[in-house]
Amino acid sequence: MADSSSVSDDSNTDDNSVSTFTSSLVFNIVVAAVIFIAFCVLRSRFKRVYAPRTYAVGKEKRSPSIGAQMLAWIPAVLKVDEDKIIKRVGLDTYMFLRYMRSMFVIFVVLSFLSLVTILPVNITGGAGATELNVLTIANVPSESTKLWVHIVFFMLFVAWVLRNIFVELQVYTRLRIWWLTNPSHAQKIGSSTIMVSSLPQALADSDKKLESTFDMFPGGVRQVIVNRNCSDLEEIVDERDKLAAKLEKLLTSYAATSEKLHKKAAKKNSTYKEPKRPMMRESKVPFKGPKLDAFEFLASKIGELNRRISELGGDPTQFKRQSSAFVFFNKQVAAHMAAQTVLDYKPFSMNLVSLDVSPDDIIWSNLNLNPYDRRIRSYISMAATVGLVIVWSIMTAALTALVSVKNLSKIPALKNMSDSKFFGIFTGIVPAIVLAVVMALLPIVLRLLLRLEGTPRVSEVNLRLLNR
Repeated sequence: MADSSSVSDDSNTDDNSVSTFTSSLVFNIVVAAVIFIAFCVLRSRFKRVYAPRTYAVGKEKRSPSIGAQMLAWIPAVLKVDEDKIIKRVGLDTYMFLRYMRSMFVIFVVLSFLSLVTILPVNITGGAGATELNVLTIANVPSESTKLWVHIVFFMLFVAWVLRNIFVELQVYTRLRIWWLTNPSHAQKIGSSTIMVSSLPQALADSDKKLESTFDMFPGGVRQVIVNRNCSDLEEIVDERDKLAAKLEKLLTSYAATSEKLHKKAAKKNSTYKEPKRPMMRESKVPFKGPKLDAFEFLASKIGELNRRISELGGDPTQFKRQSSAFVFFNKQVAAHMAAQTVLDYKPFSMNLVSLDVSPDDIIWSNLNLNPYDRRIRSYISMAATVGLVIVWSIMTAALTALVSVKNLSKIPALKNMSDSKFFGIFTGIVPAIVLAVVMALLPIVLRLLLRLEGTPRVSEVNLRLLNR
């Protein structure tokens, strides 16, 4: 009886493993097909989302329209010139696309080699494995000479991957040199500008001292700008931007409604009547105060805030100097030399230097942290990261085990259904979805930790996230 029960359990496990694999494969194929078809259909209908560069950018960066046919984008993607990609979308986007292409090439070649070498060896191994185990190395006896095929394949695997990495690094090096020396990039102000954090107080308080510190580099310094604490001005600007966005939203909605009513009146040959203008109250307290015309109120409020911004921004000397600055050099090489030079003998002083910084990439609240405060924050962040990884690993293992067939079959209400194909389907789809959701939350938490520890740029946050 015990033997028959054991055989039955093994049979059920094999059946569930097959149904798990099949259901997972079918599910992923269906999802991929739905996404592919949705993209092909929606691409030509929503140009604002899928093809904004065909009309919303300058003529020199504008891409030609592909066409409305469902599969017209495939030959266009295969034929596009790499130089045009760099010119139209930039080097960063091109490098990401090149990375995706190199990973695809590595995967396709290794998949083909495994199908024609490893898979036949495993299937004909003769170790007596059943079901999906026939496809694995478990079906090859430990004393078989066929195991040499796996060793040779592994060596080819490593050689192929290393070869592709070496080639891509060579391309990256050439492209980086070309990009830095390209006149279109070298003539930009950002190419010869550095951002320096953790300035000593003596340099932060004097533009002349700061300029003389960097004037040793070739070509000298064109200008230095020390950042200032403009929190009061920033609050007014943020309020102005919120009101402007609200006004823009109301105007867009009003214009859309007007267009609909105009078309409706034209069809019925009737007189067009303007829609009611939106109303709002000045007070943030509900139902307090008279209703006002939203367009007039928001426009007057924005104008008032603009005047306050002009008054405050007209005299930057009223704002307190902070411990970070931008240094503009006359030559590009000077900026690169300054970024690679130890600028101060004191620990952590002027140790954060960034090249070619975009204002949108800066986390302004992290620029002026005390260097020791930033160091303590980094230790706390690293300790929290280690704890998160441990907690996430335990959580992932627990969730995966929770939805397994063996554990579900222990539940009295589901025990009689343990032989059903439903369990194989369930374990093939649900664990993958649960794992994807849990793992998607981890980068969000890690990004928050990197921001809190004082990382000064968004791009640096993303780069350090990969190292975590």
